[in-house]
Amino acid sequence: MNNEISIQDDFVFGSVMSNKRLCQRLIQLILPRLKIERIEFPTVQKTVQESQFSRGVRFDVYTKDQDGVVYEIDMQVRHTRGLPQRVRYYQGRIDSEMLKHGQQYASLRQSYVIFICPFDPFGQGRHRYDFINYCKQNKSLELGDGRTAIFLNTKGTKNDVSNDLRNFLDYVDNKDVDNDEYVNELRDYIRNLSKNTEWRNDYMDNKTHMMFHDEDVREEGKKAGIALGKKEGIVAGKLEAVRGTIELLHQMGLPEDQLKSKVQRQFDLSNAQMQELFG
Repeated sequence: MNNEISIQDDFVFGSVMSNKRLCQRLIQLILPRLKIERIEFPTVQKTVQESQFSRGVRFDVYTKDQDGVVYEIDMQVRHTRGLPQRVRYYQGRIDSEMLKHGQQYASLRQSYVIFICPFDPFGQGRHRYDFINYCKQNKSLELGDGRTAIFLNTKGTKNDVSNDLRNFLDYVDNKDVDNDEYVNELRDYIRNLSKNTEWRNDYMDNKTHMMFHDEDVREEGKKAGIALGKKEGIVAGKLEAVRGTIELLHQMGLPEDQLKSKVQRQFDLSNAQMQELFG
């Protein structure tokens, strides 16, 4: 797996899930009790902004099934603070988008916010954690508001999911998975994507944008600044992140000259920094 592009990257994940059939299969894999006959074409990197004064939210994958049930799926690579609060915010944004002016609250359909995590967000060794609202005094009494949050953990140790779902989570965790039809299809789809020049350019542009606009990346830069001194830390954190991008683009077969030119231009690097990165 070391020479393959990881589906953990949210741009890669979104690109794969923009395939309607692959997305539907994943949702059905996670929620086997549901009968999903069809879904809308998934909206990738969907942004919901209520007003100029409110904080927007960017969903990795957003789709609905034949009954109007909403599925929002995000790849959460970093174990940052506030994941539960992020779910709460996502659910609120989904509800505000779903309920049109004048409609009754009862018309709100079910929604599922699904986070795929290459870490254990709650430290109990489970492959999945499902959350719904229930009565504190009687936990068998559900509120029935139709909202469900699911955290999938690729580092799970318990025998608590199907073999097919465990194989998918192992694949996300960059482990070798053999003889699994869905995983093989995902792997082939990503390999074909990586051969597409237009997709590689979009991938690079996305990595550059996220480098400077993603709040989790900025937080990591702040921590690096504290550890190494503000100016030195920001530079070191920037170069470290760029190294990861360069490695992925090398794996995708981007020509060296094109890679250097694009990296220096997009990340505004000095010649000295380029020398440090490329030797």
